[in-house]
Amino acid sequence: MQSCKDVADRASALIDGELSAWDALQTRLHLAMCKGCSRFIEQMRATDQLTAVIADPDERLQHEAGDGSFAEILSMLRKEQSRR
Repeated sequence: MQSCKDVADRASALIDGELSAWDALQTRLHLAMCKGCSRFIEQMRATDQLTAVIADPDERLQHEAGDGSFAEILSMLRKEQSRR
């Protein structure tokens, strides 16, 4: 079983789909049991999405139309988080 430190060390690789099937499975098992790590991964995903939108203002989360304002981006991120 992976520790919380192991999950934190592999968070970016998990989000980017770079873990082997075995490592991804072990990490997901840990996430299923650890709310703290699950929240951490959710925050990492939200940060990843936000930085992608900020880096390319024409890029929309979930391909939704909008003006790309910071308030709109935060609103879309909140909606995405509430769906999970």
